[in-house]
Order: sequence, then C-alpha cells, then structure tokens
Amino acid sequence: MFGAVVVFIGPPGVGKGTQAAKLSEAYAIPKFATGDLLREALKNGTPLGLEAKKFMDAGHLVPDDIVLSLIREKIQAIPQSSGFILDGFPRTTAQARSLDDILKKMCHNVSLALEFVMDEEDRIRRLSGRRICPQCQRTYHVSFAPPKKDMVCDSDGTALVQRTDDDEKVIRQRSAVYWGATNPLLSYYRDRGILKTVDASKPIDSVLTDIRNLFDQMK
Repeated sequence: MFGAVVVFIGPPGVGKGTQAAKLSEAYAIPKFATGDLLREALKNGTPLGLEAKKFMDAGHLVPDDIVLSLIREKIQAIPQSSGFILDGFPRTTAQARSLDDILKKMCHNVSLALEFVMDEEDRIRRLSGRRICPQCQRTYHVSFAPPKKDMVCDSDGTALVQRTDDDEKVIRQRSAVYWGATNPLLSYYRDRGILKTVDASKPIDSVLTDIRNLFDQMK
C-alpha cells in the first residue's frame, strides 16, 4: 500500500492536477486539490466559498484560515495507513507548518514535496488554452487535452468555459503573488531533504513516468 503523503508544488498550468488524477488512480490513493475544494464551496454558496471568491477574482491567494478550514476535514478523514496527494497545498511555510501539525496527530508526515517546473511564458500560453466544465469541474486544454467533442465535457455533456482567472493579466498578477509566497516554502522542504523537481514541460506521459519513479523510490 502506498502510505506516503506527497505535496505537489507549482503555479497553475504546470499540470499538477492532471498528474495527481493519474497517480491517484494508479496507486489507489486519494488526491485533494485546494482549488477544487474552494470552487466546490463557492458552488454550494457556503460563507467560506463566497469569502474565498473575493480573493480568487482579484488574483490573490486565499488566506490561510479559509484554506485550512476547507482542507482540514478532508485530511483528517484519511485512514492512518493510507497515503494521499495534496495538489497545490501548502503554498506558504505557515500552511506547511499547520499541515505538519495536523499530520502529526495522524502519525503522518510529508514524505515528498514535488516541484513542477517549466518556463513561465510557456506556462502562461498553456493556461490561455485551458477550459473547464462548470458542472463537474473537469479540466481540459484545447491543444494538450481536448474533449472528445469540441467544447463539451466528456463526462456530462456540459458546455466548457474559460475561467476568468485564466485571463493573461490575472495570471501574471497571481504569479507575482504566488512566487513571493512559495519561494520560502521550497526552501522549507529543501532544508528537510524531501524537495524534488520534475520537468513539467515534457509530454504528460513522460512527466508521469518521472513521478512514478520518484514514488517507487519511497516504497
């Protein structure tokens, strides 16, 4: 059984979600994406979701207390013997320390922090082609991962849309905020000796192979 806790680090558009989904299936482990949790809360009209929307629409990171409130119950529901993937969480050292506190109570710890790296301009171009299903939140790309039928979700037939936070101006603003918060996080995990990098500019299957090799080293 894959019992490790792995965190995926990287800005939007580097393929964290795609790889998390494939690895979740391959290893039969759950994966949690903060963005999905936030959008679920927004769709359900919860107070946390509506509060988070203000920050998401402005291109800012959602405050720690909102993120932790959403993700804490998900983590605590995982059996102690099971591993899982956190896609895009933590994003700051403060979140990482809070996550460590939660995991300690479950006799867990982060075994691998995986940074997805790629050229920034390539990443922005990749995001501009991203489309999402507003019903099930499944993500597509017009070039790299198109739906079987143009602009229609494979899962439920809903018309795909481009999210407002995929606008280039918003992307660049979010990037500046992201790197300011995340560079110290990389140092935090690097100092613990668990930070690894993966070249996210490779084809999807090649990136998957690279990550699986890292996962298998932890067995």
